[in-house]
Amino acid sequence: MRYPFLLAATAFAACISTAQTAEEMLSPVDLSTPEDAVYSLMRGMYQGDAEMIDNVMLEDGVFRRVVADGQVTPDGLDNWRDWVSTLDVGAAHEELFAVTSETFGNMATVWAPFIIRVNGTIVNCGVNTMTLAQVDEDWKIVFGMDTPAARDTCETFKSAYLTE
Repeated sequence: MRYPFLLAATAFAACISTAQTAEEMLSPVDLSTPEDAVYSLMRGMYQGDAEMIDNVMLEDGVFRRVVADGQVTPDGLDNWRDWVSTLDVGAAHEELFAVTSETFGNMATVWAPFIIRVNGTIVNCGVNTMTLAQVDEDWKIVFGMDTPAARDTCETFKSAYLTE
């Protein structure tokens, strides 16, 4: 596994703070709300299940990253999805916290700060944002973007974010 790719790829998804137990992290896809769809994407990574990722994403969905200098990286969804398929169950865990969402009609945006651990070690933190569309009763992710915080702040990122 290439560690730089791992750090870049994992910022888009993984596990969630509202589903911490192994039983909850092994739950199936739930596309009934925008938040549940984002959480399902996160559980897909936890489970190492690329098909779960496919079920959550709208066809032609896109993931981008805004890096520290303001550059926006090209779409990374295919590489991330391929990486997810190599994971053992529970190897990657992304805790989302202070999740908020806005919905208007069949469109929604979910804002989700994160801290990600791989094999128990914090490797990244920052903020995800996902734009979703409701298609035939299901919420699907159309566009995801994230931006990482400085890696040396990840140990205190959550507490600092929550007190800002």
